[in-house]
Amino acid sequence: MVVNTVADGLSISPTPVKEAMNRLVAEGLLETLPRRGFMVKQLTIEEVRDVMNCRMMMEIFASNPAVQNFNKHPDIQKRMLETLNKLETIQPEDYVKASQLEQIFHFSIVELAENQKLSELYNMLFGISIAFHVYASSKHPMEQLDDAKNEHRLMYLSLEEGNAEKLEELLRVHLVRTMKIYETFLPHVY
Repeated sequence: MVVNTVADGLSISPTPVKEAMNRLVAEGLLETLPRRGFMVKQLTIEEVRDVMNCRMMMEIFASNPAVQNFNKHPDIQKRMLETLNKLETIQPEDYVKASQLEQIFHFSIVELAENQKLSELYNMLFGISIAFHVYASSKHPMEQLDDAKNEHRLMYLSLEEGNAEKLEELLRVHLVRTMKIYETFLPHVY
């Protein structure tokens, strides 16, 4: 990507585009190509595993306080229910929308932990994960969409029931399954 091309396309000056792209480099989403601009970073299987392991640690860490704080946040409850309802209507080829809804749902669990720094770090990390997911899954059918929908409903029920152990186990199963799906994508992605 050339900064001037993007800036022209957005009808803005190159400076904010370059700043935004440098931020994406810092977050691990883009790579700098000397004298040519930027390109989307291609993740190795090890990098994808590392991201998913970090996500798992963060979400499992958040599960106990999320359960404790669930009833204090009717706004987050409402957002999660709306997200679950929208997930039910997703078509198997709508990768971007499914990924956006998944991000909203999982971020809501982390947000319930009431730890601002955790939320900031998680949001940055999820951006890397989602960028890879959208790119990889756009090349393969989302066969596990029904499983994911069911898992998210069960996660929400765990929060309602106040069952942190069940939520932790559901998150672990969901994220391990997601990683296995990514592993099937990787040989065919790049």
